[in-house]
Amino acid sequence: QNFPFGFKGVKNLGYLGNDESDLDIGLPIGCGDVEYMAELKAHLPKILENFAPDLLLYIGGVDVWEGDALGKLNLTESGIYERDHYIVDQAVSNGVPIVCTIGGGYDSNRQRLAYRHSLVHRAAIQVW
Repeated sequence: QNFPFGFKGVKNLGYLGNDESDLDIGLPIGCGDVEYMAELKAHLPKILENFAPDLLLYIGGVDVWEGDALGKLNLTESGIYERDHYIVDQAVSNGVPIVCTIGGGYDSNRQRLAYRHSLVHRAAIQVW
């Protein structure tokens, strides 16, 4: 059994037409670090408690970054790191194995994009 959990900008919900989740949280366009983390902290602990997963598959998309042309959210690089650290920490604290992958993110500056993609792994190192 799985429990897909979508956490993205309202303008991106259903963008592909086939990405329905058991729970979709639509964030307002321009949502920044503070609002994003408040929503994440309001939902993730409940999901982990109620669903009690055997494994968490986390796609750490960086299209939430403030300069991303497609994501429509406004997270800073620090906010992306905070998000990733929180998710990994929640999984580990609840004894849930976690698989972290990169995803999303569009930027002509490949070095900065690569850095943002590395944040999930940097966060995981800090948690462990």
